[in-house]
Amino acid sequence: MNILKYFLLLMTVIFSYAAFAQNEHSTDTVKHDFEITPFIRLGIDVSAIGRSFYEPEVRQIEFSVDSELIRNFFFNLEGGVLRVNSEQETFSYKSSGYFVRAGTDFNLLGRPDPGQKDLVLFGLRYAYAYLNHESPFFDLENPYWGSYSGSIDPSGYHAHWFELTGGVRTEVFKNLFVGWTLRTKVPLYKTAEPEIEPYYIAGLGYGKLKTPVMVHFSLFYRFGL
Repeated sequence: MNILKYFLLLMTVIFSYAAFAQNEHSTDTVKHDFEITPFIRLGIDVSAIGRSFYEPEVRQIEFSVDSELIRNFFFNLEGGVLRVNSEQETFSYKSSGYFVRAGTDFNLLGRPDPGQKDLVLFGLRYAYAYLNHESPFFDLENPYWGSYSGSIDPSGYHAHWFELTGGVRTEVFKNLFVGWTLRTKVPLYKTAEPEIEPYYIAGLGYGKLKTPVMVHFSLFYRFGL
């Protein structure tokens, strides 16, 4: 968990700097002061869609919504669904599930005027995923113990994790943004001793990875309120 301690320390520094900057701004008489324009920004993860072309057995779709509650601080809510259907000669595997993530991003660029909409973000998420999976059949061959065939009934699987995030969003057309997010995922809890290890966990990644690191590419559209 050292990475989490370092991240929390860095977040403390960033929040302290933001508080200091806002205090300085409140005492400044320069005509750059402006109110936050209410909005929500909806996003879709296009990298998850692209994955289905080279890994068709995994289908995941992911959406996000964010809004600026305090200047340069953005609240995020993200979620998605997953289906896996793998048919091999010696086994089959099926799963379906969902995930949710919530957290906040801090804009490192700042915004001296309302026209500045490009963002360089650093953030933290808490995430949860659930899936139901099964193996309708499997064939195990062993030269010493012989062959064995069977199946594994459907069962549930839970996972909780933190995410350390960083990324960029830029406005390419009015209210239309593109961006990427680097996610370092720190598992907190997974179902202990499952009968079958999940192949892919919604929102988290491949079940065999202990600390997944992924880059996500997304499209966003900003709606004024």
